[in-house]
Amino acid sequence: MKARIAAAPERVLWYGVKESARAGLSAALKELSIEERQVMPEELGQQVGYLAGFAGFQPRETEPAAPPECGGMLCMCGLSGKRMDALLQALREQRADIPIKAAVTASNQRWTFAKLVEELCREHAALGANSPK
Repeated sequence: MKARIAAAPERVLWYGVKESARAGLSAALKELSIEERQVMPEELGQQVGYLAGFAGFQPRETEPAAPPECGGMLCMCGLSGKRMDALLQALREQRADIPIKAAVTASNQRWTFAKLVEELCREHAALGANSPK
């Protein structure tokens, strides 16, 4: 059986975004009427599906987690491919430099947000190490 993502509101979860990019991020999201949600350090142990607003996910009691450092990331929830493209274009126009961008998937919706950030940071670092100088 193939895993599915439940229908959810259009929402962008963000974490660790630099102050210089926050205004542009907020402007881009407002322009497209996409809900914005900053993930706080005390929420890192929550599942991505819960933070995204998916049905069937409940808040969990979690232990405080050490905040991962990666220069900022955003996670797109409930956006179609066309809407993701529009958001990425709006972010470019706003000059909102956010190094890591991802989408909720059937696999990662059950991960904790900390695990998602850590995995994305690891992939980003690996890709950066392999990019031409």
